[in-house]
Amino acid sequence: MRALEATTTGSVDVDGLAVHYEVYGDGSPTVYLLMPDVIVHSRAWKAQIPFLARHFRVVVSDPPGNGRSGVPTSPRQMDDSAQIAGQWAVLDAIGADQAVLVGVCTGAGHSLIMAGERPERVLGACAINPGLRLTEPLPHRVEFDFDEIRDSYDGWRKQNRHYWKQDWRGWSEFFFGEMFPEPHSTKQVEDCVEWSMGAGADMLILEYGSTYRARDVPTSRAICEAVRCPVLVITGSLDMCQNPLRGPIAAELTGGELVVIEGGGHLPQARDPVRVNLLLRDFVRRVGGAAVRS
Repeated sequence: MRALEATTTGSVDVDGLAVHYEVYGDGSPTVYLLMPDVIVHSRAWKAQIPFLARHFRVVVSDPPGNGRSGVPTSPRQMDDSAQIAGQWAVLDAIGADQAVLVGVCTGAGHSLIMAGERPERVLGACAINPGLRLTEPLPHRVEFDFDEIRDSYDGWRKQNRHYWKQDWRGWSEFFFGEMFPEPHSTKQVEDCVEWSMGAGADMLILEYGSTYRARDVPTSRAICEAVRCPVLVITGSLDMCQNPLRGPIAAELTGGELVVIEGGGHLPQARDPVRVNLLLRDFVRRVGGAAVRS
């Protein structure tokens, strides 16, 4: 049972892969909520959809390899260029010439890439804990060899292809426990773990082999500097996935507004939905008819 049923559902074909989408509400403008990556599907926006659809038209889509989208067979189908092509195709399919883009993590990176490459179509972009490599990664994300076979796996050593195949649920429970440092987050962790089961180890390993455009600091800075629309950046001060310093840099480079959620983790839209929903509503209202900066 969902709080709100979709008004329209469909799929688009991108390089032989189906991208499933759902549309809620019929207001204006269109707000596209972009996924972080394959590990969860569009239900991760369940706390935003009913609220935002009271005011705007809201569209979500499932990432490749999870939810109701198709299952990739090569890393190329998970490249960010392929995923962004799918996101543009969804907007075309629903007749949205312009939209406000909202993304978390990698999805936040996609929102800024899309704003820079087609400024006439993006009214505004909200980047939540943006997955752009504007700084070095957090040390624990790169400390341990992803491919090394170990006798035992603990902590962030579980970020390992062999452990993922051995105990995907164990990895997911650990990972999302880290993503929600806020007290009383049991329900949010349980939801994310269940949504991750639709992807599994094989899809995440495939994604590890894909190409991400924001691969280094200079490229990531250039992506931000190309953005001409209004930007809102939301950063959790205790984000354990993306370096929390990336949000302030993204806001500075885009000339955007920065909101820091003290004590917040990687997924504030799930853990602090009222605050995030109000920030999104007010931002979309402000930029709904905004012109592109010259």
